[in-house]
Amino acid sequence: MVALFGPYNLGDSLYPLALDLFIPTILLFFFGASYRVFRYFATYHKPYVVYTTTIRGNVSSFEKTKQLVNTFSNSSKVGMKRKPITTGVGLLMHLSLIVIIFLLAQHMVFWAYYIPPYKILFPLAIPESSTDGLLSLTYGLSPLTPTSYPFVHDIWGPLTVILNGQYITYLLMILLGIYLGHKFHALAEGLTLRAGDWWFFLLLYIDIVLGFLATSHIPNAITWYDNLLGAHILVAEILIATLPYTRGFHMFEFYLGKVREWYFMTYRRNEK
Repeated sequence: MVALFGPYNLGDSLYPLALDLFIPTILLFFFGASYRVFRYFATYHKPYVVYTTTIRGNVSSFEKTKQLVNTFSNSSKVGMKRKPITTGVGLLMHLSLIVIIFLLAQHMVFWAYYIPPYKILFPLAIPESSTDGLLSLTYGLSPLTPTSYPFVHDIWGPLTVILNGQYITYLLMILLGIYLGHKFHALAEGLTLRAGDWWFFLLLYIDIVLGFLATSHIPNAITWYDNLLGAHILVAEILIATLPYTRGFHMFEFYLGKVREWYFMTYRRNEK
């Protein structure tokens, strides 16, 4: 590869190393996740609660679906009543992470490389910055742009003014800052925090900053870009590989637990 000011060997950066470690990272994640799921089922003991009625087999599929939705939403409802700030921040942070991990255009290309059917979601891709959204929003206004077509060719259109990697990254930095501030406040009050909490959230914050610097080309040099992008992927791989052993795995266990709770409430109510 030849850079602007002379030859530059791509192999001299962290980027190819990060790509080489992706498959081993996924294998480590599945090994750890399998262990956590097995331990969950092996050690789970359903508390026996006597209900005055049983709904097993007596309700429609619609009611069962409604019960499933309520099972997932109840924890958020309780959290918003007891701890509205931390619960609201947590929900926004989860939503922002899902959008930026799975819908950011650059990330979607990465996922589609390893999972080709992922290409079907390409129309949902969001850009890395608000530039396309601003051009689309101002298209047709004076002075007119010299092109005869809008700049945004996805379903989001002008919404990409705010629905883009740049602004979502800013939001994530703020939300994670609030969350970490809450952790430090809890620590100052003498509460015990698990090491996995710090590991996951601090690495996540570092990874978001690295990704932001890489996509923003700060500093604007190809060697820095490759190393920042490689570091971004490497930190993400460390997060993925260690996820089953940290607080971050609750993103998976939460859904597993809620489905199990719904199953016992709906199909095996009043059973030991």
